[in-house]
Amino acid sequence: MLNKKLEILQKRDNGESASTDAEDVLNEGNTISHSVALQSVETLLDYMGQRGFDYGDITAVRKICVDIQQEMNKQQKQRRIIDFLQPSMLKAASSDQLVPSFAEPIQNVTVAAGREVVLPCVVDNLGTYRVAWIHTDKHTLLTLHDRVITRNTRYSISHNSYRTWWLTIKDVEESDKGEFMCQINTSPMMSQSGYLDVVVPPKIDEENTSSDTDVREGGDVSLRCSATGSPSPKIKWRREDQKDIPAGLKLGSGMHGEYLNISKVSRLHMGAYLCIASNGVQPSVSKRIMLNVNFAPMIWIPNQLVGAPLDTEVVLDCGLESHPKSVTYWTREGGIMILSNSKYNSMLIDSGTYKSKMNLRIRDLKPEDYGAYTCVAKNSLGETEGTIKLYEIPRPTSTSSPAPQYTSKMSKTDGAQQTTSEKMLISTWKNSLVKDENDSARKAELSTELLEKESTVGGIAAAAASDHEFRESGGERKESRRRLNKGHSGAPGQIYFAPFMIIGSSLLLLLLLR
Repeated sequence: MLNKKLEILQKRDNGESASTDAEDVLNEGNTISHSVALQSVETLLDYMGQRGFDYGDITAVRKICVDIQQEMNKQQKQRRIIDFLQPSMLKAASSDQLVPSFAEPIQNVTVAAGREVVLPCVVDNLGTYRVAWIHTDKHTLLTLHDRVITRNTRYSISHNSYRTWWLTIKDVEESDKGEFMCQINTSPMMSQSGYLDVVVPPKIDEENTSSDTDVREGGDVSLRCSATGSPSPKIKWRREDQKDIPAGLKLGSGMHGEYLNISKVSRLHMGAYLCIASNGVQPSVSKRIMLNVNFAPMIWIPNQLVGAPLDTEVVLDCGLESHPKSVTYWTREGGIMILSNSKYNSMLIDSGTYKSKMNLRIRDLKPEDYGAYTCVAKNSLGETEGTIKLYEIPRPTSTSSPAPQYTSKMSKTDGAQQTTSEKMLISTWKNSLVKDENDSARKAELSTELLEKESTVGGIAAAAASDHEFRESGGERKESRRRLNKGHSGAPGQIYFAPFMIIGSSLLLLLLLR
C-alpha cells in the first residue's frame, strides 16, 4: 500500500495524471490512517478512565474526537472532488484543443414528490474533459463522467455521445430539493446550476389534530387541524352538512387557520366539522371531527289538552331535545309506567342529532283511559317530564258531516284550544241561538194574534192551535239544546208536556164562551 502511494505521488510531481482507482487507494489509505489515529485516542481515553481520571474531561475529549473525525471526512470528500476535477494533463491547456462550453442553461424544475425528474446538462466540445454532477446544498458528489458516485440507487447518469448529460432521479423525495451543479474539469473550472423544487401534497398530522370532541353546552371549545406538505398547506373549516357555522367564534378566529375556536357552545354547534388542507398540489385532504354538545333533556308539549270520543284511538305527542340520548317512558296518574301492549304503543322517533319525538298511541278508548299522561326523559345530566290531559268528547251526531279525526292538533278560537269535535258542537250551538231569536219574534206575533181574535170562538181556537204548534216545536228545540249542553242523548220514550197545554187551551175556550 505504501509503495503504491509513493508511486502515485511521484507521478503527480512529474505532472502525470493518476487513475481514479489510484485516487481511491490514496483516500482509502488516508481514511485508514485517520481511523487508526482516532482508535489510539479512544484507547488512551479508556486507559485514563480506568486510572480514575475525571469522567467529565474524558467525555469532552471524546466529543472533540468525533468532531475531528467529521471534519476530516468532509475535507477528504472535498479534496477528492477538487483533485479529480483538476486538469488531467497540463499539455492539453497549451494545445490547440477547443475549450468546452455549455450549450444551454439548466432550467429550474418543480416536481411532485414520488415522481421522476431528469436534469440535462448540454456541453459542446467536451473533448477529453470530464463532467460531474454535484448537489451543492449537500456538498455531495453524485456522478463523475459516466460513473455514479452516490450510493443512492434512485440516481442514474446517461449521455448522448458525450454532449448531453442527463441526471435522472426516480421517486423524488423532499430531501432531494436544492441546487444541482454541472461541472467541467477545465482550468479554471466551468459550472452551471439549476434548482430542483420538490412539492409535497398535504397530509393531515394525526398526532397534532383534534379527534371527536365532547363539550358541555355553554362552555368553550377549540378544534385543531395540523397538516404537513410543501409548500405549507392552508387550512379551511366547514360543516359536513353544508350549513353555516353559527355565531359564537372567539375574536381573532374564523373559518381559516389551524384552530377553530368557539365560545359559549350551544346545541346548534353540534355536528361534524371538516378541516380541509390544500397547498395547490393535488390531492387536497380533509379530516372529519365530530363536535358533541352535551346538555340535560328538555321536553315541550304541543298540546296539553287532547279530547277524543269513546271507542276511538288517540296519539299523544311530546317533543324532546337531549344529548347524550335519554331514557324515555310514559306514566299514568300515580306514577304507573306504561308498557307497550295491545292497548298502548310507545314510540321514540329521531328527527335530528339531538331532537326526537315521543309518541303514545292509545287504542279503543274507555272511560277509565281518560286522565293525565306524563312523558319522562332522563340522561346523565338531568331529567324532565311533561303532562298531557286526555278528556272525553261526544261523537258528532250529524251523518252528513265527515268522520272527525281525533288527533292532538288543536285550533285556537277566542284564545281557547279546541278539538275538531268541539268546533262542530260550537257551530250547532250558534245555530240554535239563531233559532231562539226567530222563536221570540214568532211568540210576539202569536200574542198579538190572540188579542185580535179573542172576540170570536173561531179566532180563539185558531190562536190556541197556533200556540200549541209553536210550543211543541219550541219544546223540541229546547230539548235538543239541553242534550248538546249535557253531552248525551235523551232517554227513549220521554214524555212531553204538549197534551197538558192542549187541555189548558180548551178550558180557556170554555171560559170565554160563558
